[in-house]
Amino acid sequence: MKINLKSKETLFFILTSLFMVVVVFFGMRSELWSNSNNNPMFARAVVLEILDDRVNINEAGAYVGSQRLKIEIISGHNKGSIVEAQNILFPIEQGVNASVGERVIAFYDGTGFAHIQSYDRSIGIGVVIIGFIILLAIIFGKSGLRAAFGLIFTFVTIIFILMPGITNGLSPGILTIGLSILIVIVSIIAIMGFKAKTYVSILGAIIGILAYIIFYFIVGRLLKIDGFNISDIDLLIVAGFSIGARELLFTSILIASLGGIMDVAVSLGSSMYELRLSNTSLSVRELFQTGMKVSKDIIGSSSNTLILAFTGTFLVTLMLLANTNAQHLVIINRVDIGIEMLRAISASAAMLVVAPATALLGAYFYSKHV
Repeated sequence: MKINLKSKETLFFILTSLFMVVVVFFGMRSELWSNSNNNPMFARAVVLEILDDRVNINEAGAYVGSQRLKIEIISGHNKGSIVEAQNILFPIEQGVNASVGERVIAFYDGTGFAHIQSYDRSIGIGVVIIGFIILLAIIFGKSGLRAAFGLIFTFVTIIFILMPGITNGLSPGILTIGLSILIVIVSIIAIMGFKAKTYVSILGAIIGILAYIIFYFIVGRLLKIDGFNISDIDLLIVAGFSIGARELLFTSILIASLGGIMDVAVSLGSSMYELRLSNTSLSVRELFQTGMKVSKDIIGSSSNTLILAFTGTFLVTLMLLANTNAQHLVIINRVDIGIEMLRAISASAAMLVVAPATALLGAYFYSKHV
């Protein structure tokens, strides 16, 4: 008995939702999150009174100084406790410029003074996420909700499968490749449904992931960059994380690039599908050539966006180097410059491969089945 398209999509959303519930349930029981949740040292708190305020604004416009506060612990083992807390604001890492009623994260072990760590941003994060989903629904309707479903699945997969899996000793590279393919399949089906353009877009994105793997190792070898070059990796190793540490750079770039790879595959796959529907007389060759023409604009925009995004993360370091009169020879040979080049080139090159692959798949598949 053949299942109709609507029933197939309904079953897909039900099964995927159940999968996410199970993943979150078991993910929260993993060592990574259970240790975090059971740590009695950190808790939410609210500022009741400012006992002493010695905060000033320095020449750079940053708050510096210290405060002595009276706070109430509102979560964790010491919930309900009213204690004094020390709040220090450093010029480099801006802390909390506390006011009465402010919600904060405090370090408190049940004895002595508490120490303010940061603002409690959890409510704000929740509001931003819900607001974004509502905005998607208002502007794009049902399609927006489908996109939000894909985003939620991606978030759950990364937070509750990828991170605990790496922490428990699984290979970051292999795990990320497998989960990236899973994210591609679920996200694109959620957005586009079970249609010919869906299958073409999925295959195009998977080819892009495989291309990224090749380019990452080629560019990394040429620039002599590996996972041990990234910042804070030494802290992870000291903390006991050594299995697969070299693969974390590969993992981080693939996750960051996945959206761009899917964007190119979906945009081109969908465009060619609509083109085929409007003109069924196009041959495989004509459809491929038209798809490549469309891909020029898509690639030009997407690769530029990706390179600018990676470069933007390095802007502060570039400004620092420029203001310390570092020689160009020193700047271009820095390891962090090499890492950013590895990020930008390997990801952008992967998207370049996605375009002709998707165009070729679409031309052949649509001419036979659309």
